[in-house]
Amino acid sequence: MKKIINIKFVVILISVFTFTTSCSEDFIDIPAEGAPTLGNYYDSDEKLDNAANGLYGLVWFNINKSGFYGITDVISGNMYAGPYNEFGKFTDLSFTNSQAYISDSWKSCYAGVANANIYINNLPLVVGPNVSEEALNNALGECHFIRAFSYFMLVRLWGNVPIIEDASKYTQNFVVPSNPIADVYKFIENDLLFAIDNLRSKTRGSNYAENAHVSSGSAKAMLAKVYLYQKKYDEARILAKEVIDSKEFKLMDNFSDLFLQVNNNNEESIFAWQWNGSGTYFDGNFCNTLFAPENRLVETTYSGQMAPSQDLINNVFEPSDLRRKETFMLPGDFYPNLTFAETLDVDSPLSLGYTFEINNGFIENGVQNSGAGLKKYVIGKENLPITGKMNQQFNGACSMNSYMMRYAELLLIHAEATIGSQSGSTSDPDALASYNAVRIRAGLQPKASITFEDVFKERRAELACEGDYYFDLGRLPFSQAKAILEAQNRGDATTEKHITISATNLFLPYPEDDLIKNPKLTEVEPYDFNQ
Repeated sequence: MKKIINIKFVVILISVFTFTTSCSEDFIDIPAEGAPTLGNYYDSDEKLDNAANGLYGLVWFNINKSGFYGITDVISGNMYAGPYNEFGKFTDLSFTNSQAYISDSWKSCYAGVANANIYINNLPLVVGPNVSEEALNNALGECHFIRAFSYFMLVRLWGNVPIIEDASKYTQNFVVPSNPIADVYKFIENDLLFAIDNLRSKTRGSNYAENAHVSSGSAKAMLAKVYLYQKKYDEARILAKEVIDSKEFKLMDNFSDLFLQVNNNNEESIFAWQWNGSGTYFDGNFCNTLFAPENRLVETTYSGQMAPSQDLINNVFEPSDLRRKETFMLPGDFYPNLTFAETLDVDSPLSLGYTFEINNGFIENGVQNSGAGLKKYVIGKENLPITGKMNQQFNGACSMNSYMMRYAELLLIHAEATIGSQSGSTSDPDALASYNAVRIRAGLQPKASITFEDVFKERRAELACEGDYYFDLGRLPFSQAKAILEAQNRGDATTEKHITISATNLFLPYPEDDLIKNPKLTEVEPYDFNQ
């Protein structure tokens, strides 16, 4: 069966690589000579089915290597980094628009846009006569999905941003204004509606390799999320229910199984960034290295760049919640699937089954003096097949997928959309079934009625350290989000700290280098959908 990352093309789009590995002088990375020359390489449905492989991983490298978790979970208060760590600037909100993580994240999002545009604008012109219309439509559906997701990231992180449909139009003039949030959302909706109509439907099963690419159901699920962010509750509820009733996706039986590399692309995964631990520097996922609480769990010489926050440790999980242990480690927690080195010697013996302890000669008072350590996305030392191959040379990169949307979230979207506001409640049987399915898997008691606050809290517990809580805070009235952030303990286990927010919204500043290249970024003009 085909694997999404390992396929090597005979002809490779130069742009797929240059967008993520070079610094363009333009505000958006643009192909040097416009459309790539593909000839008739895509002369079969099978080849075309793999055309969009790079859009699932490579273009997201810059944001995934570090920035994503700094600008989401550290800012939101799920994660903590000390003052001498680069991530610490997101803990105390002292970051500026010159921060590399902000620029890298912007570049990745626009790399997704630009590369999707290349395919959208050129694939119909270069496929061979043996390629079916169904395969071409599916490939275009994937590209519209990725472009929509890229803009969904952009609009939630920066608000008003430029909409680019054809990068070749901007090779001579890349000084362009931003477009309003409402227009960006309309553009996202249009792309996802196209994806729904053109992507294949799937029946997901135990052959996970077949689940790597998105489906029409993935696009419906993502559109339900987009509707929710705009408070289009009826639309979100109807679409979420349609996906639920299709039975394409399902919850994994055990929450802990979600974060084993062998379960990449399981039935719960709606859309995930795909990584390859045996590829190049730009192919791998560094989360094990960034999150693992000590060097005995990694394939390189550093670890623990981020830790669970005191707020996450103390205020998010109910006492019997099974997700707590799989989100962060407390002293005495045992993990049967984590392989660790018994010492820090190069030739140290390896053991399977890791117990997190502090002040044990390897960890002093937890990671970043937090008293705890992150667990989600920590897979330990290489141990086949549990971890897949890991690349010591490239920062211990692994092939653990990065979830961008899971079925559990869709169930909570359905429940919230049924409530229909940020102040209501419901005892609707369908909404309760969705909400309680998530709680029951977590080992918690079901509820007979639910409020928005119930769902909001459940989302944080379910999706902690997956990047969503920052965006959830952005959905609240700003005064409410501000109060939540200022109430959090942003210190470590021994020193309590709080922040004061002087900003008027939660959007990130435009990257400094892009403002210099394109001073019109701060200007806002309506988008011409008829161009």
